[in-house]
Amino acid sequence: MSDQEPAQPWHDALPLADLPDDGGGTTVTLGGEPVALFLHEGRVVAVEDTCPHAGASLGCGVLTRGEVTCPWHGWHFDARTGASTDGLDDCLRVHAARVSAEGRIEVRLAPARAAQPETGER
Repeated sequence: MSDQEPAQPWHDALPLADLPDDGGGTTVTLGGEPVALFLHEGRVVAVEDTCPHAGASLGCGVLTRGEVTCPWHGWHFDARTGASTDGLDDCLRVHAARVSAEGRIEVRLAPARAAQPETGER
């Protein structure tokens, strides 16, 4: 028996044609989790939908110059790594995404992070 976790399944999200091509995002729920989807430089980007700052839906934000921007307070996250580009410790989970031969977006959810204790500082 292997100590590696089994690979997560690919979840069918929506047709690629339904994803905005202007940097805007959309939110889908996959495996019980909200996921923000964007199209950037011809590839699909999938990140957790909830901004760690105040809970805004990142699918209502935009992705420009490789950064996802929160629509509420303008926090920025690297679309490839999920790291804050504002110098903060907060980051996003980034999910694998692909487009099927039928033109549908498929997402493999990244493992959940361990809960971090709230410090009350922001």
